[in-house]
Amino acid sequence: MVSSHFRQLLVLPCLLSVCICQPLFAETVEARLPTGTVATAEFRAGKPDLPAILLIHGFMQTRDFPTVSRLADGLANAGYTTLSPTLSLGISRRASSLPCEAVHRHTLEQDVAEISFWVNWLARRKPGSVVIVGHSYGSLQSLIYAVGKPAPTLRRVIALSLVDAERQSDPRTVAAMLSDAKKRIARGETQLVSYPLGYCKQYMSTPQSFLSYARWNRPDILRLSRQSKVPLEVIMGGSDDRMGEDWPEKLRSAGNSVQVIAGANHFFDAEHEFDMLDLTVSLLKSSEKKN
Repeated sequence: MVSSHFRQLLVLPCLLSVCICQPLFAETVEARLPTGTVATAEFRAGKPDLPAILLIHGFMQTRDFPTVSRLADGLANAGYTTLSPTLSLGISRRASSLPCEAVHRHTLEQDVAEISFWVNWLARRKPGSVVIVGHSYGSLQSLIYAVGKPAPTLRRVIALSLVDAERQSDPRTVAAMLSDAKKRIARGETQLVSYPLGYCKQYMSTPQSFLSYARWNRPDILRLSRQSKVPLEVIMGGSDDRMGEDWPEKLRSAGNSVQVIAGANHFFDAEHEFDMLDLTVSLLKSSEKKN
């Protein structure tokens, strides 16, 4: 259920201003990555006694994607420090989502390296614990980071709509594409090829870029969830069918905490955004008590 407390937190600022409902103290920051690419993020300072929240958007989107941006607004209004980067995908100051037909040379490993960069940036800006909240493929990238060498400040990953590359085609076709990409890489090929990936019917990329995203499957996610160096909390929509009806139970069987919001889709649209905010804050408060 949606608490009246958080509804008021979100609605009152809109009633008191003709501007977009967004905290007035948001700061757009720029940082040069080790690759030389200039990445951007939106930072909002919160209460010093609350953990800082790093929000990671979905595949090829930006920090302005509604699911992530509305959650960032809600968490900031609830008093949390928030940092919402746009993963660069190799493009300095990227401000728009990338179409499937664009030239994709970026890799998932580069995305995870950027998550690490922003966790460290956030730790310098706001001492204390950090929680990552990722949406869709951003939740998988966040989990991969948590399995590797996460910063000691990382305390938890909250995964919204946790998915793999959303492969819904014949598994034999998928296996053939993965095999083809691996052979091209082994031959040292870097020219562009077109494969279906996720919602893209034609993902124009190097074999390296395609394989870095497409190789992650459901068994991999379950394995990663067992290896995470910090607790993993999963929030799924009850009407999100991208991973199959049995996906929440499979995650639970792997030892994960999974909450399902009845009626919500992959993006937690409409009234479900309030339920998602309430549940996220509840998980954050629970982790604060444990720490």
